[in-house]
Amino acid sequence: MSDFTGARLYVYARSFGTVLQIDGEIDSSNAMSVAEVIRRFARLKTPLILDLSHLDFLSIDGFRALLVLNNEHQQARVHCSVVAGNAMLPLLHIVNAHGLPVVGSVAEALQLIEDIVRAQRQLRSEMFRYRQPRHKATRIAAVPS
Repeated sequence: MSDFTGARLYVYARSFGTVLQIDGEIDSSNAMSVAEVIRRFARLKTPLILDLSHLDFLSIDGFRALLVLNNEHQQARVHCSVVAGNAMLPLLHIVNAHGLPVVGSVAEALQLIEDIVRAQRQLRSEMFRYRQPRHKATRIAAVPS
Protein backbone atom coordinates (compact mmCIF):
# COMPACT_ATOMS: atom_id res chain seq x y z
CA MET A 1 0.00 0.00 0.00
CA SER A 2 1.15 3.52 -0.80
CA ASP A 3 -0.34 6.57 0.87
CA PHE A 4 -0.59 9.90 -0.87
CA THR A 5 -2.09 13.01 0.59
CA GLY A 6 -5.76 11.99 0.47
CA ALA A 7 -5.38 8.84 -1.65
CA ARG A 8 -4.28 5.28 -0.98
CA LEU A 9 -3.03 2.80 -3.55
CA TYR A 10 -3.30 -0.96 -3.05
CA VAL A 11 -1.56 -3.43 -5.35
CA TYR A 12 -2.91 -6.89 -6.14
CA ALA A 13 -1.06 -9.31 -8.42
CA ARG A 14 -3.41 -11.44 -10.49
CA SER A 15 -2.68 -14.20 -12.97
CA PHE A 16 -3.21 -12.02 -16.03
CA GLY A 17 -2.20 -8.59 -14.72
CA THR A 18 -1.73 -6.19 -11.85
CA VAL A 19 -4.65 -4.47 -10.16
CA LEU A 20 -3.96 -1.01 -8.76
CA GLN A 21 -6.87 -0.06 -6.53
CA ILE A 22 -6.99 3.60 -5.55
CA ASP A 23 -9.35 5.00 -2.96
CA GLY A 24 -9.77 8.37 -1.29
CA GLU A 25 -9.32 11.50 -3.39
CA ILE A 26 -7.17 12.37 -6.38
CA ASP A 27 -6.81 16.12 -6.77
CA SER A 28 -4.19 18.69 -7.78
CA SER A 29 -2.13 18.00 -4.65
CA ASN A 30 -1.51 14.31 -5.41
CA ALA A 31 -2.42 13.62 -9.08
CA MET A 32 1.18 13.71 -10.31
CA SER A 33 2.43 11.48 -7.47
CA VAL A 34 -0.27 8.90 -8.12
CA ALA A 35 0.49 9.02 -11.86
CA GLU A 36 4.20 8.46 -11.23
CA VAL A 37 3.52 5.31 -9.20
CA ILE A 38 1.26 4.00 -11.98
CA ARG A 39 4.08 4.69 -14.46
CA ARG A 40 6.42 2.51 -12.41
CA PHE A 41 4.03 -0.42 -12.70
CA ALA A 42 3.57 0.21 -16.44
CA ARG A 43 7.34 -0.22 -16.90
CA LEU A 44 6.88 -3.89 -15.98
CA LYS A 45 5.05 -4.30 -19.32
CA THR A 46 2.31 -6.44 -17.77
CA PRO A 47 -1.37 -5.59 -18.18
CA LEU A 48 -2.68 -3.08 -15.65
CA ILE A 49 -6.11 -2.59 -14.18
CA LEU A 50 -6.72 0.76 -12.51
CA ASP A 51 -9.58 0.21 -10.08
CA LEU A 52 -10.97 3.67 -9.37
CA SER A 53 -14.36 2.40 -8.23
CA HIS A 54 -13.52 3.24 -4.59
CA LEU A 55 -12.52 6.86 -5.22
CA ASP A 56 -14.49 9.51 -3.34
CA PHE A 57 -13.29 12.36 -5.57
CA LEU A 58 -11.46 12.77 -8.88
CA SER A 59 -10.47 16.27 -9.93
CA ILE A 60 -9.86 17.57 -13.44
CA ASP A 61 -6.11 17.31 -12.70
CA GLY A 62 -6.52 13.65 -11.80
CA PHE A 63 -8.59 12.99 -14.91
CA ARG A 64 -6.00 14.78 -17.06
CA ALA A 65 -3.27 12.59 -15.53
CA LEU A 66 -5.31 9.50 -16.45
CA LEU A 67 -5.57 10.69 -20.05
CA VAL A 68 -1.81 11.25 -20.23
CA LEU A 69 -1.17 7.81 -18.72
CA ASN A 70 -3.56 6.22 -21.20
CA ASN A 71 -1.63 7.78 -24.08
CA GLU A 72 1.68 6.58 -22.61
CA HIS A 73 0.31 3.06 -22.16
CA GLN A 74 -0.87 2.95 -25.75
CA GLN A 75 2.51 4.10 -27.05
CA ALA A 76 4.33 1.55 -24.86
CA ARG A 77 1.84 -1.16 -25.91
CA VAL A 78 0.87 -1.84 -22.29
CA HIS A 79 -2.71 -2.98 -21.89
CA CYS A 80 -4.54 -0.96 -19.24
CA SER A 81 -8.21 -1.02 -18.23
CA VAL A 82 -9.91 1.51 -15.97
CA VAL A 83 -12.70 0.51 -13.61
CA ALA A 84 -14.68 3.71 -13.18
CA GLY A 85 -16.71 4.57 -10.13
CA ASN A 86 -19.07 7.31 -8.96
CA ALA A 87 -16.28 9.88 -8.63
CA MET A 88 -15.27 9.43 -12.26
CA LEU A 89 -18.69 9.21 -13.91
CA PRO A 90 -19.40 12.97 -14.12
CA LEU A 91 -16.08 13.54 -15.92
CA LEU A 92 -16.77 10.69 -18.33
CA HIS A 93 -20.12 12.30 -19.23
CA ILE A 94 -18.54 15.71 -19.82
CA VAL A 95 -15.58 14.42 -21.84
CA ASN A 96 -17.18 11.81 -24.07
CA ALA A 97 -14.25 11.33 -26.50
CA HIS A 98 -11.78 10.54 -23.70
CA GLY A 99 -10.45 7.27 -25.16
CA LEU A 100 -10.04 5.62 -21.77
CA PRO A 101 -10.54 1.83 -21.81
CA VAL A 102 -13.33 1.85 -19.20
CA VAL A 103 -14.76 -1.44 -17.93
CA GLY A 104 -17.44 -2.19 -15.37
CA SER A 105 -15.45 -4.27 -12.89
CA VAL A 106 -12.08 -5.83 -12.10
CA ALA A 107 -13.52 -9.23 -13.09
CA GLU A 108 -14.51 -7.85 -16.49
CA ALA A 109 -11.04 -6.35 -16.97
CA LEU A 110 -9.37 -9.65 -16.07
CA GLN A 111 -11.65 -11.51 -18.49
CA LEU A 112 -10.76 -9.02 -21.24
CA ILE A 113 -7.04 -9.58 -20.63
CA GLU A 114 -7.55 -13.36 -20.61
CA ASP A 115 -9.42 -13.14 -23.93
CA ILE A 116 -6.62 -11.05 -25.46
CA VAL A 117 -3.95 -13.49 -24.26
CA ARG A 118 -5.93 -16.45 -25.59
CA ALA A 119 -6.40 -14.76 -28.98
CA GLN A 120 -2.67 -13.91 -29.19
CA ARG A 121 -1.72 -17.51 -28.37
CA GLN A 122 -4.11 -18.83 -30.98
CA LEU A 123 -2.72 -16.44 -33.59
CA ARG A 124 0.86 -17.47 -32.78
CA SER A 125 -0.10 -21.13 -32.96
CA GLU A 126 -1.72 -20.65 -36.36
CA MET A 127 1.29 -18.71 -37.62
CA PHE A 128 3.60 -21.46 -36.39
CA ARG A 129 1.55 -24.13 -38.18
CA TYR A 130 1.55 -22.05 -41.36
CA ARG A 131 5.34 -21.64 -41.27
CA GLN A 132 6.15 -25.30 -40.65
CA PRO A 133 7.71 -26.90 -43.73
CA ARG A 134 5.42 -29.23 -45.51
CA HIS A 135 6.86 -32.66 -46.19
CA LYS A 136 6.54 -33.67 -49.80
CA ALA A 137 6.12 -37.28 -50.67
CA THR A 138 9.31 -38.51 -52.27
CA ARG A 139 8.87 -40.41 -55.47
CA ILE A 140 11.29 -43.14 -56.22
CA ALA A 141 11.60 -43.75 -59.90
CA ALA A 142 11.70 -47.33 -60.99
CA VAL A 143 15.03 -48.16 -62.47
CA PRO A 144 14.79 -50.50 -65.44
CA SER A 145 16.79 -53.66 -64.98
